[in-house]
Amino acid sequence: WMQYAHDTEMLMMGLYLAESSSNESNPELSKNQEKSQATKSALESSTGILEMALSEFPGCALLHLYYLENLAEHFYQIQLINKMSDQIGIVGVRDLVNQSSQLDKISKAFEVAVKNVGVGAHVNEGIIVAEIYRFYCSFLVAPLSLVMGG
Repeated sequence: WMQYAHDTEMLMMGLYLAESSSNESNPELSKNQEKSQATKSALESSTGILEMALSEFPGCALLHLYYLENLAEHFYQIQLINKMSDQIGIVGVRDLVNQSSQLDKISKAFEVAVKNVGVGAHVNEGIIVAEIYRFYCSFLVAPLSLVMGG
């Protein structure tokens, strides 16, 4: 499942970049913004595949970790696209995804991962489980560091 998600992500990113380079309909978009948009679209595809995989293998820690990393990267790409759009003054490019709903989705995914890891027949190595908790802690601390100015 993870390989399939990764392959789909790479394929979708390549297709999106090929399409955007052959279709110069919006010259205001920078190459970085095009790449971020391609990455965001590709991550949406791979995240959907990983969601299906988790419904089949809910106790697999490695699958949860990969899914959580994909969700976080997707959120980061949305923020990056919004920031670049604001900087160059493009109106109408801002992603319509509600930031709080995306953060809620990531938070819920962490809760599900912590609840389900170790359930079932999967052998979950301690280092993978520890990485989920480490990632969860950094997710919880990140908003605090923004508030504190760090």
